[in-house]
Amino acid sequence: MTKILAISEANTIAFHAMALIAKSKTSINAIKIAEITNSSRHHTSKVLQRLVKEGLLGSTRGPTGGFFLKKPANEIKLIEILEAIEGKVTVKRCPIDNPICPFGTCLMGDICHDISETMLNYLKENDLQYIVENVNPDKDKNLF
Repeated sequence: MTKILAISEANTIAFHAMALIAKSKTSINAIKIAEITNSSRHHTSKVLQRLVKEGLLGSTRGPTGGFFLKKPANEIKLIEILEAIEGKVTVKRCPIDNPICPFGTCLMGDICHDISETMLNYLKENDLQYIVENVNPDKDKNLF
């Protein structure tokens, strides 16, 4: 199925993992996160290690080990999570980064730019706590 707006699998794992970790009463390991998100263990581990490297998560080893937030959820903006995985975000006029459109103006008008700006503003304005508070409690009660 074709998607109009696509978020990378790594970002999807990152956002879900961060929300799961924020909601968990104890540290949670990569295997459990991969099971809950229906993601590959290997890919989940790579994403989590990237979040550790960027200072958003900490980790402990051993049978009771796992991942934990390095700062409170209300201090982690969603843009920090995205940029930890993708690097610095920039919004350009052209959806395929052409410096000059052969038609003189974008065939899609400004819709691609407007959607990108809206998404960027959402990520800058909202924090991880917002996500945690807006998860459907009936759906997540059996996660842990």
